[in-house]
Amino acid sequence: MAESLSRYLQRLVAFGEIKGGRPSSSNLVCSHQQFVDDAILLGSASVQEAKSFKSSLQLYIQASDQIVNWNKMSIFFINTPPLRHRRIADIIGYVVESFPSIYLGLLLGFSPPDSFWISIVDRFNKKLSGWKGALLSQARKLQLLKSSLQNVPVYALSLFKIPSKFVDAIENIQKIFLWSGVEDRKRIPFVAWEKVCIPKALGGLGLRVIKDFNNALLAKQG
Repeated sequence: MAESLSRYLQRLVAFGEIKGGRPSSSNLVCSHQQFVDDAILLGSASVQEAKSFKSSLQLYIQASDQIVNWNKMSIFFINTPPLRHRRIADIIGYVVESFPSIYLGLLLGFSPPDSFWISIVDRFNKKLSGWKGALLSQARKLQLLKSSLQNVPVYALSLFKIPSKFVDAIENIQKIFLWSGVEDRKRIPFVAWEKVCIPKALGGLGLRVIKDFNNALLAKQG
């Protein structure tokens, strides 16, 4: 049903009832971001758009027979007159809050500093420290990369553009684990990393290209 809500919001954007927002340096229109049972809705600060969002959620409740916790709803404004804040908040009944704010453990309303991405790289290293990669077969290491290691930064990548230097850091961790299995012992790779990330059907191993995966997650937002 969450996918149905996503498609309905996309239709509202196509019909001009919701303007959504545009990520910096992108022509894509982003109307929403969903994660498990949470959602962020993006639009212009207009009465009509507020009504469209609220009616969309009401239709979702009727169609899915699920309950939306209105008491946990919040609304954020950017460069909007305070009088309009009050008018829109009265229509949809949300609590008005301000940025920066924490959403599912991440701060919203700012560009993450290097320390944010460093913490993600550290999480990769902690994952590796618990695995005895030198004792694992190549197939087992590949399975661990796909099932666990590559899932560590998914939520962050769905919200923020990752800097190139941290893409390189994460991919370097993956390379060392796949080819040597030991963090402080490097081996000459058997195959170029670009070929490793090619889909299996085309002769690769099917690992994700972090930069491409990041772009795909950001494009899926709306």
